[in-house]
Amino acid sequence: MICDSKTHSMEKKKIENESNDRLSMLPEECIVTIFTFTSPSDVCRFSLISKFLHLTADSDSVWAKFLPSDYLSIIAKSETPIPNFQSLKDVYVYLVDHPLLIDEGRKSFSLDKWTGKKCYFLGARDLIISWGDPLEHWKWISVPESRFPEVAKLELLWWFQILGTIRAGVLSPLTSYTAYLVYKLEDYYSYGFDDRKVEISVEFIGDKSANVRFASLNPDHPSNMELDHKPVPKLRDGGWFELELGNFSTENEDDCIEFTIEDVIPDFHAKGGLIVEGFEIRPTMPTIA
Repeated sequence: MICDSKTHSMEKKKIENESNDRLSMLPEECIVTIFTFTSPSDVCRFSLISKFLHLTADSDSVWAKFLPSDYLSIIAKSETPIPNFQSLKDVYVYLVDHPLLIDEGRKSFSLDKWTGKKCYFLGARDLIISWGDPLEHWKWISVPESRFPEVAKLELLWWFQILGTIRAGVLSPLTSYTAYLVYKLEDYYSYGFDDRKVEISVEFIGDKSANVRFASLNPDHPSNMELDHKPVPKLRDGGWFELELGNFSTENEDDCIEFTIEDVIPDFHAKGGLIVEGFEIRPTMPTIA
């Protein structure tokens, strides 16, 4: 059995080497075309096979296909200086690892590492927050763990609503997206969220068939321990939590998508200590069966 296993392994390796040799024999333009029908992660794996494939996998001809067609105009909006890039692969890696602040610091833009699809983060300053102007209700503060210059902190309210919108045309076309509320509850000073739920929804503006769901912003709420497939807060970097609001697809670039989180009416209980960083929109991860 051991000999059979070794023989099988050697034969498999021989077949793989022969396949790699055949691939390396193809003209470079053919390999580039093949690579563009894969994914960025696949191309990185191919680059480990041989020096020739490594050079081809790193070429601008390949990575130009993975970058959005309007990436230059997006980079031009950046609020922070952009380094000089040696290759388009460097541009891709930078946009994955360094979200750009754009639109006067009200939004951030990045690329999804695995697919190259566009990701947007609508900062709190880009949202419509009910009772957001009177300083006795909301306060604009700076926190070091946020990518944005300011976040919104709820001081005192009995009912609140937060809205955000984005046009499908600025996102990657024909892509399934998921929207998230990114927030935290102030340590020791948050109140009114212990046993209260909020309404969350994602809808196309003009479409009356919004899928309204209910969730708790309190990560320790007993209902968040139940395995009933409802959205629950998940911890992320910097002590922030993210709560899934819903999904949508970018089939029509003229569509405008609205994200909403609001108190369940008539739940008029005093609340405070909620810190809102914003709404993040990123490609929906495939479900692993």
